[in-house]
Amino acid sequence: MHQAVDEKGYVEYVDVHPCLEDRLTANIIYVDRTMVVRSQVPVKVGDDMSTEEISTLQIPVPKRVELKESNINPIKEFRYKNLKSIIIVDKLRQTQFKLKKKGDGNELNVISELEFIELDIILSKNIDLEIAEDWFKQVASILEAIVLLDEEMLSYLVAYLDPKIENMPTGESILEIDLVLHAKSSFPIATLKSYATFRRQWPEIRTDFEGKDFPTYEKLLTYCIGNQYKTLLDIYFKSMNTLSFNGFIDRIEDLAMLGLLNLRKTEFLTAYED
Repeated sequence: MHQAVDEKGYVEYVDVHPCLEDRLTANIIYVDRTMVVRSQVPVKVGDDMSTEEISTLQIPVPKRVELKESNINPIKEFRYKNLKSIIIVDKLRQTQFKLKKKGDGNELNVISELEFIELDIILSKNIDLEIAEDWFKQVASILEAIVLLDEEMLSYLVAYLDPKIENMPTGESILEIDLVLHAKSSFPIATLKSYATFRRQWPEIRTDFEGKDFPTYEKLLTYCIGNQYKTLLDIYFKSMNTLSFNGFIDRIEDLAMLGLLNLRKTEFLTAYED
């Protein structure tokens, strides 16, 4: 169900579905004119209302759907160093994503704020579970907010997380998780002006990028000048001979934070009829 909310310029979409014991839950999202989700609100019916009683109100009740299963096939860089296994129960996409278990360790369970995403993780015994929980809470939150998820990016996500979860997440790492999950729907765009700005500012900012070389940044910016059609993942494939995936994401985040790279995301594909 959907209806316009004219005073705010948003459109309200409502998804009604059965949950535990056939109690009905509605998930309400508000979408702006550019098709960006601005807010999500979960609504639960009272304990005195069952599916049969709701059906008398002529609200269609969908049948319970079993979660389909999908394997996460990690990229070559993934080493199972710290992340031994992960199961992502994704109720939004009615899918359970599984990374095959390799080795033993400590178990961790994380549930997203709206409870649409549940993560069951096995970690190396040397990993601090409180630090890891901070990481996976961010992962769950971002997964819950993504409207269109490309399952392939989960393979890159586990490769990104494996070496990272030894240390506390930062603001930059949260942005990087979002970059990874949107890498097939984001188009990095640079301009000749941003390229010139980077060359001019490098002597001042190079101390902030210790251990990172100028030619790599320059090459990435060159790939993105005037870009309209190559996604973030496409740009990685062009540069993968000289950069690891994590190194690539790290440098893209640097350029974006400096305002030298604009990342245009595509979340919705809309068809129009005359």
